[in-house]
Amino acid sequence: MAGKVQLRRSEVPGRVPTTAQLDLGEVAINTHDGVMYFKQDNSATGGGESIIPVNKPDAAANVYYVKEDGDDTLSGDSIGNAFATLDQAITVATSGDSIFLKSGDHTIQNNPLVVPAGVAIIGDNLRTTTIRGAITTNDLLHVSNGFYISGVTFRGHNSGAAAIAYPSSGAGVITTSPYVQNCSSITSDGVGMRIDGSLASGLRSMVSDAFTQINLGGKGIHILNRGYAQLVSIFTVACQDGILCESGGQCSLTNSNASFGTYGLRATGKSTSLYNGTTTTNTISTDNQVTISGLSQKPRYGDAIKITGDSQYYTVEASTALSGPSTDTSTVTILETFTTEVSSGATVDFYERSLIQASSITFEYVGSGNNFTTALPENGGVPIQANEVVEDADGQGQVFFTSTDHKGDFRIGGDLLINASAGIIEGTTFDRSLFAVLTPYILALED
Repeated sequence: MAGKVQLRRSEVPGRVPTTAQLDLGEVAINTHDGVMYFKQDNSATGGGESIIPVNKPDAAANVYYVKEDGDDTLSGDSIGNAFATLDQAITVATSGDSIFLKSGDHTIQNNPLVVPAGVAIIGDNLRTTTIRGAITTNDLLHVSNGFYISGVTFRGHNSGAAAIAYPSSGAGVITTSPYVQNCSSITSDGVGMRIDGSLASGLRSMVSDAFTQINLGGKGIHILNRGYAQLVSIFTVACQDGILCESGGQCSLTNSNASFGTYGLRATGKSTSLYNGTTTTNTISTDNQVTISGLSQKPRYGDAIKITGDSQYYTVEASTALSGPSTDTSTVTILETFTTEVSSGATVDFYERSLIQASSITFEYVGSGNNFTTALPENGGVPIQANEVVEDADGQGQVFFTSTDHKGDFRIGGDLLINASAGIIEGTTFDRSLFAVLTPYILALED
């Protein structure tokens, strides 16, 4: 019987021979990985010796793969060596790495899963790639600086749990906003994205485009505690709140849609007091300036102010540099005019108001309910126009918007309406502008 010839070999996953271990012309094989290696002499081109894989599977640096029939004991560096769970991929991924999530229904075993900063998760596409959590009442992914995800659908996060949120232990400094692109959230009473500004510093922000929220009775995008978001092409369907900003949360929203549900855009409340001072001048109701001392910083553009004795919140339009004997005094110009007289010695608190700045928003049957069965007009659903945009009457939470509804009516804020069916323009803004034009002519005719 002929003897067996066996090559130099290893059974250790990922083991690669060194140049010292192989002679020129000798071949080694990793029997676990199924990869052959030989030594190359690069001296003719001014280089040294190197180890070359002959048949290594599709692997690349900084890339890991996850598929349903994978194996968490493998390296994850190729489709052939793919991990079985996202949990395992997260344990090895570091900043700059990408995790490719292949088509399938992927359950996070221990959610919320904390994703390292700078890691990207890329699904095959949102129709075929699902992420859900084993614990349905917990958030799915906790993210931080430089995170990116695309091409997945989040399911099964209920009872206020969010698909994407900051870690409860804190996200640290945000210099590159976490980015959610081309994803969907489909669940009951869950949240698509929660941005809690109290859990981060720096930008305290997230960004998203093409993020669909079918969260029946839940929230689409929830921004709170001075968090911030830039949102493009956000579609909210049958949500209790499509976009909700509260306790000083703010966002810009462009080219988006709110369908059915209870509320479309809702801004309410303010942050806790950021700094304060005391008035040094008296004002009357037609004034838009007040001098304030005892300040720890120069009042910032856009901050909301509340003066003791006045129920309204006003907006800082401009302010002078701190000056005076104690270099703590500034004259503040507000965007509005005071509604009541303010006396010297009144306390002034400065806040960040909850704010939604929305343009090109389409409202479809908002207010008709969170259940498709009854919300559709053909099934008796009745929209409530007042629920499209909700803000605080005292100026704490504000919504600036342009919108078109299911009737074709176009609105610029709450004061200007182009009524498509009646073919008329109406509203306080229009009336004021029309009177401003006509009044001089009326007076001239009277003369």
